[in-house]
Amino acid sequence: MTTTSPPGTSTAKTIAPYGLWESEVTKEAVFRGTSAISSPRACRRTGRAYFTESRPDGVNYIVELKSGASSSELKDVLPAGYNARSRVYEYGGGPYAILGGGGRLIFSNKADDSVSILDADSGSVIELVKTPKLRYGDFDAHPDEDGKQPWVLAVEEDHAVSEVPEKVGNHVVAINTQTGEVKRLVSGSDLYMSPRFSHDGSKICWVEWDFPDMPWSGVRLFWADWSGSAGSVSNIEHIAGDAAASATEPRWGPDGYLYYCHELTNWRQIYRRQPCQAEATLIKINGLEDVEFGKATMALANNSYDVLSERYLVAVYLKDGTSSVIKVDLNTFEYRDVTLPLADVDRDGIARLDDTSFLLVGTGHTTPTTLYRVNVDGNENNMTTVRVSTTQSFDSSLFSTPEHIEFQSKKQPSRMIHGFFWPPYSPSFTGPEGYKPPLIVQSHGGPTAHTPPGLRLDLQYWNTRGYATFAINYSGSTGHGKAYRDSLNANWGVLDVDDVAEAVAYLAESGRTDGSLTGIRGGSAGGYSVLQALCCYPDIFAGGVCLYGISEVKLLLAETHKMECRYVDNLMFTNDMDAKQRAKVMHDRSPVYHAGNITAPLLMLHGDEDKVVPISQAYTMYDDIKKRGGEVKLVKFEGEGHGFRKGENLITGQTEEEEWWKKTLVRK
Repeated sequence: MTTTSPPGTSTAKTIAPYGLWESEVTKEAVFRGTSAISSPRACRRTGRAYFTESRPDGVNYIVELKSGASSSELKDVLPAGYNARSRVYEYGGGPYAILGGGGRLIFSNKADDSVSILDADSGSVIELVKTPKLRYGDFDAHPDEDGKQPWVLAVEEDHAVSEVPEKVGNHVVAINTQTGEVKRLVSGSDLYMSPRFSHDGSKICWVEWDFPDMPWSGVRLFWADWSGSAGSVSNIEHIAGDAAASATEPRWGPDGYLYYCHELTNWRQIYRRQPCQAEATLIKINGLEDVEFGKATMALANNSYDVLSERYLVAVYLKDGTSSVIKVDLNTFEYRDVTLPLADVDRDGIARLDDTSFLLVGTGHTTPTTLYRVNVDGNENNMTTVRVSTTQSFDSSLFSTPEHIEFQSKKQPSRMIHGFFWPPYSPSFTGPEGYKPPLIVQSHGGPTAHTPPGLRLDLQYWNTRGYATFAINYSGSTGHGKAYRDSLNANWGVLDVDDVAEAVAYLAESGRTDGSLTGIRGGSAGGYSVLQALCCYPDIFAGGVCLYGISEVKLLLAETHKMECRYVDNLMFTNDMDAKQRAKVMHDRSPVYHAGNITAPLLMLHGDEDKVVPISQAYTMYDDIKKRGGEVKLVKFEGEGHGFRKGENLITGQTEEEEWWKKTLVRK
């Protein structure tokens, strides 16, 4: 059946039930033809530049940008049989660094956690460090590494001392690139990140914190003098950061300043300090006092800003969950927008190329993740595409565009609720008159994270088939200030789930969706939200899809990895709770003990090698629902960890999910 064309168009649209539209966005295009681009790096001395690309075969490749930075001048430099990934803190990050003049790289190999040196020109690999149960990541090379200072800083994770997560050791180390010797420089705190050499090689910096804090709370910044001859540090000094105000993402500038992001107010801002100064200076950018600079994630090597020269800095900031890029004059602190068609920038997405240009990994509302070379000389911007993350070219007019949703909660505590709404859209199909579309709520992981408004082909897969999607950035999400993020403390499993329920009602009442046809999906902590929402609000949801989600909080604490083994302390407990009270909270907020409340059909997808949320959690939830007569299906993916990487598994998961939504959300 067809209908007349909307004003200004020439093609009539076919009327079809929401959820059953045909779409050019195929599963193969989404998962087999899409890679994850990240971690651009450039040698300050020669300009040789690289980035990583995680492809559907599960391998994280290192790719070199040749002069000119066009797609025809890209070269894979990592030989077959290697996979450049770090497993520190399970999430990894910072898997490689450029050495010397840029022709050699140091990298961590996922298969055996070894550290090797790669000659990018010849493709030869020399194993440098291989010690059972030791992992390395977050590499940073001394500026004279190929001269008299053959040292690389790294974060080391020691599983030999203990396999009990809380007792696994972490240290800041220096690796000798000539001998393979590893020297532990800093120990004693529970966790470390961001060891970095100053540009003259005389000092190093790093951040550290202790349980139960996380990378955005209680993080302290230090610097120390470096001795290359001894491979040691001295005169260690605490620079910034305490229990109330974290200091994160440190970076040395060519001017001798140490730059870092400090959360002294509700909004994390950029500061700088020279070793000769007694105090740091806020880079006070008028008009941007209420935005969030810097990234604080559980992965290593966050790079959301870089110092181009002694005069200029480029930075990404978040406002209402959306990324913007600016160029800052370090003499006047005046800024100008680097106007780019982007809505999100990768957490490890900026690298200086020279005094006027940088590499940037970003995503637009209707354009896929892309690596760009951006020139900001003078007042003009020139952006060149280096690599696009998808091999299939889509016309951007095929895609739904997001709407930022913000509304006042009707419940206590008084708060705003945020998210991004994508209506169903197709240039060829429309829904039946008088009907509203079904809704799929997307709940992000973390839970201290957020879903940005950049193009996600996996969500557009649903939008272009007639589903509306809403990515909720519930209380506790980043990108909305410290108070909003901290509001989830002691309230995880309650406030976030209440926000989801209110969002479903708001979207239906505002006429955007059919409130009787709502599904919810999410992975990890987002999977926990799925299970909690189905337990706490069984009358709201027609179906749920849980990807590697948490079902038993106490079991999570016993089985998860070091980084998150005390995460729940702040998320669920108050300081005055005793052991009995804490046990009750965990029981009350564990979906597995309330599985009898679930009436909506539930699909669970889980990897059998997940170290963050072991698959045992999925089995337990499945058994409990099954024995109560509920409708549940569990799909196990062999060889997959916390998040699926292999294209064939991603396609299988999407196929299972599509059948689930057709069964639960489509009005035929």
